[in-house]
Amino acid sequence: MSGGGGGNSLWHKTGSGLNKHNSILDFVSCGNYLVSQGYAQSDRLGAIAWSAGCVVVGAAMNMYPQLFRAAILKVPFLDVCNTLLDPSLPLTILDYEEFGNPQIQSNFDSIFSYSPYDSIPQGSCFPSVLVIAAVNDSRVGVWEGAKWVAKVRDSTCSNCSRAVIMKTSMIGGHFGEGGHHSQCDETAYEYAFLMKAFGS
Repeated sequence: MSGGGGGNSLWHKTGSGLNKHNSILDFVSCGNYLVSQGYAQSDRLGAIAWSAGCVVVGAAMNMYPQLFRAAILKVPFLDVCNTLLDPSLPLTILDYEEFGNPQIQSNFDSIFSYSPYDSIPQGSCFPSVLVIAAVNDSRVGVWEGAKWVAKVRDSTCSNCSRAVIMKTSMIGGHFGEGGHHSQCDETAYEYAFLMKAFGS
């Protein structure tokens, strides 16, 4: 998938900055390939993303809400434009290299077009989504997930019965609560959510 770290620097650049759409479309293509080749059923395809990876999954759900049956977004970076317009936040300046600087008009237009919070379609039936955030997250504000969940709930069509929920840790930070038992509990919770969403 372009934009990833698996290839050379050119491979990464073809999916970052003004080319960020490439990484989103590549991700969608991977999902469609898994279904078309029989690796996954069309009604049982899920996605899990963490931090900035949630930009790709969130944008993919906005563009193709019927592709996934369920998704888990962990400490998600979703309100890309607003966050990158605030250079006082800890990672904003570093993220300019990956996403671009929205204070430049061409960069702003590009970011705004795929920013998961800014491009939620009205009247769509989203997949079931579990958003996991943390009050003490110093990298991604807990409000990003909260704002996104509220806006998706407000935008979803009235006949859609899928759940869009948020689980907030009052203890842990960007990398979870720590400790073996806490990590096992969190993983079990996520698997239970996916099983419920898939109808297992």
